[in-house]
Amino acid sequence: MRAVARLKLGYYPLPFEEGSRLRRILQFPIEGASVLDPCAGTGAALLQISEGENVARYAVELDARRAQECQEAGINTVHGNLFDVQAKSGSFSLLYLNPPYDSEVASFGNKRMELRFLQKTFRWLIVGGVLVMVVPHGQLEGCTDLLADAFTSFQVLRLSDPGSMRFDQVVLIAVQARIKAADYERNREQLISAIWTDAMPVLTGTEAPFIIPPTTKVEIEHRGLPLDEIEDLVLSSSAWAKVRPYVLPREEASVGRPITPLHGGHVGLLCTAGLLNGVFGSGEDRHIARWRTVKYVTTFEEKTEGYTEIHKRERFSNELALVYEDGRTLILIDEKKKEKRDNAERTSPARAA
Repeated sequence: MRAVARLKLGYYPLPFEEGSRLRRILQFPIEGASVLDPCAGTGAALLQISEGENVARYAVELDARRAQECQEAGINTVHGNLFDVQAKSGSFSLLYLNPPYDSEVASFGNKRMELRFLQKTFRWLIVGGVLVMVVPHGQLEGCTDLLADAFTSFQVLRLSDPGSMRFDQVVLIAVQARIKAADYERNREQLISAIWTDAMPVLTGTEAPFIIPPTTKVEIEHRGLPLDEIEDLVLSSSAWAKVRPYVLPREEASVGRPITPLHGGHVGLLCTAGLLNGVFGSGEDRHIARWRTVKYVTTFEEKTEGYTEIHKRERFSNELALVYEDGRTLILIDEKKKEKRDNAERTSPARAA
């Protein structure tokens, strides 16, 4: 995932118009139902697709600020990692799944988070419960085996909002079922056909409704560590006091001014050696600085005595990337000679700071 996406923890909320269309094709029971969003963000999508219904809403959210907003919206929210959360099988009537768009790196290989979230939560649906899964189209293929083994009545619809089209998003709606071994291949073929049809229908909100079965209130339990509290305690620990000088600049150290002004070559040596990288500033201005060397190549021709000589001129400069606590990013480059950065050649990792 790109750096900006990682700062958002892979969070891309459902566009409002798409939520309105989904709401119109979900029919909730009068008796009441329990619904879950295991990567809820602020809870806006879960509230929208169950608006006006007699439901108990549950959510899991990793980001502290978004989890607080979700709780304040009236949703029973667990602030933590979904994979530290436990719930009984067959607890929920509706599972709304819009997982982070990222991969999990492990010793046995990478797994897309779309599949990991589905593997964790699909058993929490009752038989007859409805799965609503919003993912990039290409990522459904990795989920087909599990979906074909535990769901039926598949419907795959393309999302048409510009924000959704950017990620080629689709919504898969399916019903939890016990699939017999003899029916698995046929069920899988129906799923593959729905995913890879040449003319995938667009979600309009006029499709045949999915009936949500009734359920009662449930309990979900978080068994993970309170990471935010631990982070606060780390700053006052003796271990942090010993490590701090090695990971952060020494604020108390006094640095004298150089005898003569630093030239570009001096700065280049410092950044290439990694001595200008680190964490700087405080409050809103606290940021991570990362320098690297960039090689610019200028090509020009010189005609002499009936033939043309092609010359290349190289110039090394520096690039500074800044990442702030609030997610802002800045990339500062030297454009003194007005050379386009797109034409620049990066030095090898061994030369880069």
